[in-house]
Amino acid sequence: MGTTDVDRVEVDTGFWGTLVIERFDAGVRTFLRSDTEFSAVIERRGPRTDKRCHLGSRDGAAVSAVVNGRAFALDIGRGKLLKRSYRITAEIDGRYLSMRPKDIETATFVNGKPHEIEKEFGELTAKADGAVDVVWALPKKVLNQVVEPPQPTVEDVLVGYAIAAAFGTGSLSLTTIVMGFVAAAMPG
Repeated sequence: MGTTDVDRVEVDTGFWGTLVIERFDAGVRTFLRSDTEFSAVIERRGPRTDKRCHLGSRDGAAVSAVVNGRAFALDIGRGKLLKRSYRITAEIDGRYLSMRPKDIETATFVNGKPHEIEKEFGELTAKADGAVDVVWALPKKVLNQVVEPPQPTVEDVLVGYAIAAAFGTGSLSLTTIVMGFVAAAMPG
């Protein structure tokens, strides 16, 4: 990673202090400002093949990911028409972290596979300037029981922010796309 063309943004995580997001042409690096030794890095190997995400590729074979010196696997959706195609799952030491689109701007960050809604950490929104906003999940009342959201570790936060900064968040729903076509076809 060269130091010449690096965009650097700092964001407040709410729990762990200030997190630094560095975006460079072929990747993203996240780390806490108070502890630069630990970081998450997602890098593209090879040429850009996707103009819609900062990383420039949604091909898992062309992307490497490392957190705190340990490589981890990314299952990256193709990012085409359906919302589910924008899902990204990281497998780190046998456990999963997922990002799934919620709406056009926001993705839900999950401690597990994308469908495990009871394990939501919160919602992340990637901004054009490289920043990532977060709204952490609050306790929910389900069937007269309060369900506490899981508490992400620092490593979880580093990976979640790196995925959001590298691939973006959100997508259009199929309903929104169909309604747009219907509206465009209507005279008037």
